[in-house]
Amino acid sequence: MRVGALLRSVLGVCLFLPHLEGVHPGSPECPCIQPGSPLIAQAAEQFSIMGAPGYGTGGECRQYDKDLAFSGCAGATEVDCPGGDKCYCFEEWCYVDPSTCQMDKAKCLETGGTVGLDGNVYCRERDFEESSIIADRTGNTTAKAYFSYQTCGSLNTYDTKRVSEPVAGRHLKIKITSSYYWSFKGDVDPRSPQWNGWTGVLNKAMEDGFLRFSPAVSIVLDESWASETSRDKFSSSWTACVLDVAVGNADMCIGDFWITPQRMNLANFLTPFGNDNFYFVAPFAVSDETLGATLQKPFLPFTDGLWGVTFCFLIFSAFVMMVTDGHNMDDYENQNMVSKLFKSLYYSFAGYVGGGSANSPASVPGRLATVGFGFFVLITLASYTANLATILVTRGSATGLTSAQDAVDKGVTICIPGVVEAQLRSLFPSAVFELSTSTSGLPRLLWQGKCGAIIMGESGITNMHTGIYNEGDCGKVDDGTYSSDEEASCQRDGAGNPTSDRDCGLVKAGGLIMTVPLSVPVRNELVQSLSWAMRKTLSDGKVDTYKATFAQTLPPSACSGDGQSLQDALENPLESLRLPVTAMLGTTLISIGVMFLALLLSMAEIYTGKTIQQILGCSKEADIAFADDGQGAVKGTRRALIPSARAPSRRNLAVPGEDGGGVMGKQDRQRLAEMHRMLARLCGEEVKVEDFDVVEPKRGTKVMPLSTAGSNGISNGESNGESNGESNGESNGGASHA
Repeated sequence: MRVGALLRSVLGVCLFLPHLEGVHPGSPECPCIQPGSPLIAQAAEQFSIMGAPGYGTGGECRQYDKDLAFSGCAGATEVDCPGGDKCYCFEEWCYVDPSTCQMDKAKCLETGGTVGLDGNVYCRERDFEESSIIADRTGNTTAKAYFSYQTCGSLNTYDTKRVSEPVAGRHLKIKITSSYYWSFKGDVDPRSPQWNGWTGVLNKAMEDGFLRFSPAVSIVLDESWASETSRDKFSSSWTACVLDVAVGNADMCIGDFWITPQRMNLANFLTPFGNDNFYFVAPFAVSDETLGATLQKPFLPFTDGLWGVTFCFLIFSAFVMMVTDGHNMDDYENQNMVSKLFKSLYYSFAGYVGGGSANSPASVPGRLATVGFGFFVLITLASYTANLATILVTRGSATGLTSAQDAVDKGVTICIPGVVEAQLRSLFPSAVFELSTSTSGLPRLLWQGKCGAIIMGESGITNMHTGIYNEGDCGKVDDGTYSSDEEASCQRDGAGNPTSDRDCGLVKAGGLIMTVPLSVPVRNELVQSLSWAMRKTLSDGKVDTYKATFAQTLPPSACSGDGQSLQDALENPLESLRLPVTAMLGTTLISIGVMFLALLLSMAEIYTGKTIQQILGCSKEADIAFADDGQGAVKGTRRALIPSARAPSRRNLAVPGEDGGGVMGKQDRQRLAEMHRMLARLCGEEVKVEDFDVVEPKRGTKVMPLSTAGSNGISNGESNGESNGESNGESNGGASHA
């Protein structure tokens, strides 16, 4: 037995050696028939008669149909491939021995192989088909030949007989029901009378697929939906219809069926044509605001953490202001350290709430610190304003559940469609579920108080918001299924008609929970054929076209406003609008970086005893003025700046001195003395500089601001000079000033 297995393996290797040299002899378990084999002798003669000698009998995989006229490939190009009608002209294939292409489990095990694995020609199989070209063209039915595309790694797109035979010309018994835009009853279309007025995305897609077969497929409609015997076995009428297909009561049920493990155990499904997304749905409520909630709103744009960061930044800014510009006597009249600290805190917080700097820094470090402070204020206040505008216009608050997991954690019962219980149970093992036999019954169960939330498909949510489900519940009252509107949770208007907005208070909360594919159940022997037709229809884009067309026929939603979504309605509905700490992290770091640079420059001033302008050699005498303390620049100290060195100030020129009086700056005294000399010259008097030394003001004496001192001094000088001159002139012999 081991020898036999060895020979088989050697044979497989030998068959693949030509392939290594660019020749493909087919797969080991289904090799191409070699030229001269008696298995293909009769067929080879017929091909010669047909004018195609060696057609498929070259012993290797080739494009035998390429440029061949009798197979319809003359002039064909690969431009439209894959997917074109002539793509078979460029597919490789060959004729094979059917006895070697089939799996032989007994021989596979006997020769030591494993069923399904490579390495043993008996353990795997390849599809093959009997050729009909000889019989069709010559009438010879004795010359048999079997071909395989699969052994060459290709697909047969030329002969679709294997696909079409099960359904071509057949009458299909189809069960149908109304569902969204997939299928619904309308007026009879004379172009498609067999549908008896039924139309929709699936009807059009199926009709398009049926026409792909020759002869075309005919249909027989069963509008009763699931049979009573099947309904007795399953509470869901949709699952009951799947059972009808499985037992042969129907060939197909048309509708947007969820493909579930339970249903797949009953019957096969076509290629899925879509998906249904499941979401958590909860009641949405709006409550009146309390006074506390209203007062809290101005602080809601930022989280508590961000407010904390802002507060700390403002304190840090005050410290930087004090260090970099505390010697500026224009802003800090009192040079006491505690006084400067509180004044800096005032400038910092007043600047923040005022939207800009509240002080007037005189030093370069102080000005740079102000830039950093201003950048922080600019960004934070802009963000605050944008968020506050949103929050202030939000009335009330959303209450209820925020997600399916939130409902599970709180022990809230959730209504779900029974057919997807297994999938949802795997996602939420501890959940308390209330099962519904249909999606349309989910809102009714909630309004009846049997659950506090729902999990349902997106198409169901759309239908619910159009009022269809309330209309159906009211219809159950009218037909006697329920005894009253209260029992059915039916809501009617004043005229007794069902309202369309009963379910507007039920909205999505949280994200996507799961996705379930959509398809239709079909008989086993029809799956391959109808799936091929559906796949062709999908690839042609016709299903998407039908969706767009029939979406326009759907009734509009009756819900709007807050009833549309609970995405932002958390337990604190405004929490998602509040900015977290990370939102301002970059702004804060940039501002701190600028202020640290300001601190470094300030340290440089203290270390050198000079201003930054003086360090850089770009200062002028008028740029900076110091209080006259009798000292020059001293390394490690910094002299107080006086405001008169800059633009005229609003503040007085007098500053506190050690003796309780005032200390006037040197430049101010020089200017005032110059004014007196000018007045004296106008009077024709000879004066000396020392004659006009300015007397320091005593305690409690106010010094006139420089901006007005000049004008007042001139006017006073003119007035005093004129009166004194007259009196002096009179007393000195009547002489007077001319």
